[in-house]
Amino acid sequence: MTATAMINPTSLDGSELYLDAGLPGFPGAHRFRLQPWGDPDGPFSLLVCLDADELAFVVVRPEPFFPEYTPQIARAIADRLGLVRAADAVVYVIVTLGPTPLDATVNLLGPLVVNRRNQLAAQVVLDGDSSDVRTPLMRTSAEAG
Repeated sequence: MTATAMINPTSLDGSELYLDAGLPGFPGAHRFRLQPWGDPDGPFSLLVCLDADELAFVVVRPEPFFPEYTPQIARAIADRLGLVRAADAVVYVIVTLGPTPLDATVNLLGPLVVNRRNQLAAQVVLDGDSSDVRTPLMRTSAEAG
Protein backbone atom coordinates (compact mmCIF):
# COMPACT_ATOMS: atom_id res chain seq x y z
CA MET A 1 0.00 0.00 0.00
CA THR A 2 1.30 3.45 -0.84
CA ALA A 3 0.38 6.98 0.02
CA THR A 4 0.80 9.97 -2.24
CA ALA A 5 2.83 12.70 -0.61
CA MET A 6 0.87 15.82 -1.36
CA ILE A 7 2.79 18.94 -2.20
CA ASN A 8 1.05 21.65 -0.22
CA PRO A 9 1.97 25.30 0.26
CA THR A 10 2.93 25.07 3.95
CA SER A 11 6.33 26.59 4.68
CA LEU A 12 8.40 24.90 7.33
CA ASP A 13 11.22 27.48 7.34
CA GLY A 14 12.42 27.90 10.92
CA SER A 15 11.17 24.46 11.95
CA GLU A 16 13.38 21.87 13.60
CA LEU A 17 13.01 18.54 11.81
CA TYR A 18 13.91 15.11 13.15
CA LEU A 19 15.11 12.38 10.78
CA ASP A 20 15.14 9.19 12.85
CA ALA A 21 17.16 7.30 10.24
CA GLY A 22 19.41 10.25 9.44
CA LEU A 23 20.43 10.85 5.84
CA PRO A 24 22.29 8.31 3.70
CA GLY A 25 25.99 8.86 4.30
CA PHE A 26 25.36 10.87 7.47
CA PRO A 27 24.06 8.35 10.05
CA GLY A 28 24.68 10.61 13.06
CA ALA A 29 22.78 13.53 11.58
CA HIS A 30 19.22 13.48 12.90
CA ARG A 31 18.25 17.03 13.88
CA PHE A 32 17.96 19.71 11.21
CA ARG A 33 16.59 23.22 10.94
CA LEU A 34 15.11 24.66 7.76
CA GLN A 35 16.01 28.26 7.08
CA PRO A 36 15.47 30.52 4.07
CA TRP A 37 18.34 30.59 1.58
CA GLY A 38 18.96 33.25 -1.03
CA ASP A 39 16.21 35.69 -1.95
CA PRO A 40 13.73 35.98 0.96
CA ASP A 41 10.86 35.41 -1.47
CA GLY A 42 12.70 32.68 -3.35
CA PRO A 43 11.91 28.97 -3.31
CA PHE A 44 15.12 27.71 -1.70
CA SER A 45 15.81 26.71 1.89
CA LEU A 46 18.89 25.51 3.71
CA LEU A 47 18.57 22.27 5.68
CA VAL A 48 21.13 22.86 8.44
CA CYS A 49 22.25 19.94 10.59
CA LEU A 50 22.16 20.63 14.33
CA ASP A 51 24.18 17.49 15.12
CA ALA A 52 27.18 18.11 12.86
CA ASP A 53 28.94 21.41 12.32
CA GLU A 54 29.23 22.60 8.74
CA LEU A 55 26.69 20.09 7.36
CA ALA A 56 23.90 21.70 5.35
CA PHE A 57 21.96 21.01 2.17
CA VAL A 58 20.13 23.33 -0.20
CA VAL A 59 16.57 22.08 -0.62
CA VAL A 60 13.58 23.26 -2.60
CA ARG A 61 9.91 22.43 -2.79
CA PRO A 62 9.53 20.69 -6.16
CA GLU A 63 6.19 22.09 -7.32
CA PRO A 64 7.48 25.36 -8.90
CA PHE A 65 9.85 23.34 -11.07
CA PHE A 66 8.07 19.98 -11.41
CA PRO A 67 4.31 20.60 -11.07
CA GLU A 68 3.45 17.01 -12.09
CA TYR A 69 5.77 15.41 -9.50
CA THR A 70 3.71 13.35 -7.03
CA PRO A 71 5.93 10.90 -5.15
CA GLN A 72 4.34 7.70 -3.86
CA ILE A 73 5.70 6.64 -0.48
CA ALA A 74 5.29 3.27 1.17
CA ARG A 75 2.59 2.97 3.83
CA ALA A 76 5.26 1.82 6.35
CA ILE A 77 7.15 5.09 5.90
CA ALA A 78 3.96 7.14 6.14
CA ASP A 79 3.14 5.30 9.37
CA ARG A 80 6.67 5.84 10.73
CA LEU A 81 6.30 9.58 10.12
CA GLY A 82 2.83 9.61 11.65
CA LEU A 83 1.22 10.71 8.39
CA VAL A 84 -2.50 10.15 8.65
CA ARG A 85 -3.47 12.36 5.71
CA ALA A 86 -1.49 13.01 2.55
CA ALA A 87 -2.11 16.73 3.08
CA ASP A 88 0.14 16.58 6.17
CA ALA A 89 3.17 15.67 4.04
CA VAL A 90 5.47 18.42 2.82
CA VAL A 91 7.99 17.41 0.17
CA TYR A 92 11.44 18.86 -0.44
CA VAL A 93 14.16 17.74 -2.83
CA ILE A 94 17.88 18.14 -2.27
CA VAL A 95 19.65 20.46 -4.71
CA THR A 96 23.17 19.86 -6.00
CA LEU A 97 24.57 23.20 -7.04
CA GLY A 98 26.61 23.52 -10.22
CA PRO A 99 28.93 26.21 -11.55
CA THR A 100 25.90 28.07 -12.94
CA PRO A 101 22.20 27.95 -12.06
CA LEU A 102 21.53 25.96 -15.26
CA ASP A 103 23.86 23.23 -13.94
CA ALA A 104 21.93 22.69 -10.68
CA THR A 105 20.25 19.31 -10.29
CA VAL A 106 17.77 17.83 -7.82
CA ASN A 107 17.25 14.36 -6.45
CA LEU A 108 13.70 13.42 -7.44
CA LEU A 109 14.30 9.75 -6.63
CA GLY A 110 15.04 10.49 -2.96
CA PRO A 111 12.73 13.28 -1.77
CA LEU A 112 12.66 14.48 1.80
CA VAL A 113 9.15 13.94 3.18
CA VAL A 114 8.17 15.90 6.30
CA ASN A 115 5.10 15.55 8.48
CA ARG A 116 4.15 19.19 8.97
CA ARG A 117 2.27 18.37 12.19
CA ASN A 118 5.08 16.70 14.16
CA GLN A 119 8.21 17.64 12.11
CA LEU A 120 9.25 13.99 11.69
CA ALA A 121 11.03 13.55 8.37
CA ALA A 122 12.71 10.95 6.19
CA GLN A 123 14.57 10.86 2.95
CA VAL A 124 12.58 8.34 0.95
CA VAL A 125 13.88 6.24 -1.93
CA LEU A 126 10.96 5.86 -4.31
CA ASP A 127 10.44 2.23 -5.36
CA GLY A 128 9.74 1.59 -9.01
CA ASP A 129 9.96 5.28 -9.85
CA SER A 130 11.66 6.47 -13.02
CA SER A 131 12.83 9.72 -11.42
CA ASP A 132 16.52 10.55 -11.45
CA VAL A 133 18.92 11.54 -8.68
CA ARG A 134 20.38 14.22 -10.98
CA THR A 135 17.40 15.85 -12.64
CA PRO A 136 18.19 19.31 -14.03
CA LEU A 137 16.44 21.90 -11.88
CA MET A 138 15.89 24.28 -14.76
CA ARG A 139 15.03 22.92 -18.16
CA THR A 140 16.25 24.81 -21.19
CA SER A 141 13.74 25.72 -23.89
CA ALA A 142 15.09 22.87 -26.05
CA GLU A 143 14.45 20.35 -23.24
CA ALA A 144 10.99 21.75 -22.46
CA GLY A 145 9.87 21.59 -26.13
